[in-house]
Amino acid sequence: MDCAAAAAAAIYRLPEECVAHAIAMTTPGDALSSSAVSPAFRAAADSHAVWDRFLPPDHAAVLARADDAGDHLGRSKKELFTRLCSRPVLLDGATMSFGLDRRSGAKCWMLSARALSIVWVDDPSCWIWTADLPGSRFPEVAELVDVCWLEITGKLQLSLLSPRTTYAAYLVYAIADDSYGLECNIGILPPKATVTVVISGNGTKPTSTAASTSTENTICLQHMQGEEETAMHRRRQEYVRPRKNYGWKLVREADMDIRCPRRRGDDGWTEVELGEFAVAGEEDGVVEVSLKEVECRRWKRGLIVQGIEIRPKHTNSN
Repeated sequence: MDCAAAAAAAIYRLPEECVAHAIAMTTPGDALSSSAVSPAFRAAADSHAVWDRFLPPDHAAVLARADDAGDHLGRSKKELFTRLCSRPVLLDGATMSFGLDRRSGAKCWMLSARALSIVWVDDPSCWIWTADLPGSRFPEVAELVDVCWLEITGKLQLSLLSPRTTYAAYLVYAIADDSYGLECNIGILPPKATVTVVISGNGTKPTSTAASTSTENTICLQHMQGEEETAMHRRRQEYVRPRKNYGWKLVREADMDIRCPRRRGDDGWTEVELGEFAVAGEEDGVVEVSLKEVECRRWKRGLIVQGIEIRPKHTNSN
């Protein structure tokens, strides 16, 4: 027997508890892959000890807030992990959702439109609430009727997030067929997204010595000419508009960092990344995510807001 075969045989003779401990030191993806190695590895990889480590320490307290808390009773740890990755649970009267990232096990949150601060959302001439929209995670979404100023803000406690994780915040939305005023037009400044992290001593109200970091990004909510417009945003362009017997030139400078929308799978919804931030440890504080127009210049209609999702950002994400 060669050395490799001898080593493999020795591994198979290890107690299941030892194999499970080793698998628990990897990642959820590695644990799922190890199930295919052998029946012994499958038993270890499916064990309670492995998946208990991959679940967040506070998952029981979070699930106690679930609208269907009884649905999670009696599940194995692996079943619960898989369920939270594939189908986040609704919390606090369906105003938030909680799930897990399949790769890392890090916590994912989504604030529904009801949990956001939206300027003029209580005025039915500006916004209306629409129920049971297909593909929506939440029972209600906010639909823009007519406003000239767009401002949407969401806040989340840092203690609800996983430490040592880089997160990104995404606006999840759709565009109605009768929309207007949401396109990226020459001569009109696009909205800005700001992600601010404030670390404070008590986790709720920042003190005078609180540490604060903030980033700002330019956002495109709706392409005028399809997905190829992403490339158009990122190169300098000149436009000549005719005016009677002469023309005048507009120049749009290249914006390499503009955040453009993309489809979320096949559920019919769109998302745009608003910004990213890092959670170093178990910190007290809050992250505030906002989308605001730079100036009020045009009326708009047809933005359907499902919510703001905060989830781990992977290095190979677009």
